[in-house]
Amino acid sequence: MAILSRSKINPGQPWWTLNRTKPVPKKIDGWRFSLKGSPRHYEDVLRIIESDPKATVYFGEALTYERGAGVALWRINAESFEWLPKLYNWWAETERIEPVVSTFYLYLPSNNKYPAFDLRSSTPVEVERYIRTYAPQSEAEAQAQSRRI
Repeated sequence: MAILSRSKINPGQPWWTLNRTKPVPKKIDGWRFSLKGSPRHYEDVLRIIESDPKATVYFGEALTYERGAGVALWRINAESFEWLPKLYNWWAETERIEPVVSTFYLYLPSNNKYPAFDLRSSTPVEVERYIRTYAPQSEAEAQAQSRRI
């Protein structure tokens, strides 16, 4: 009868969910942009980006469809770009090992329909310079740009 007399904090849920705490997201107010690439590499890219303490993926989808093609989506908020050279090194190593050629596209909140930049055709320094120049730097600015017609 002890199970019936337990506190009704979350009725209907198993007892082991009562002690679970949600992780606190990183509070970063940096440049906001999106990357799209191969769904096959979602977890690896997520791990590379999250390895930088001043960058976070605030929204990600391992598989979404864009014009009939399956792509992975990472919406990134970054104050630093230390993860970008690591991404390029990992990408080169992955293409050396696997016979599959893949690419990543950079999207800005002002135009989520068409890519602003193809990462294959540039260096990490050029990508960082482009993001610092054109990407919004706050959540409010990103929302304002995404709602502009």
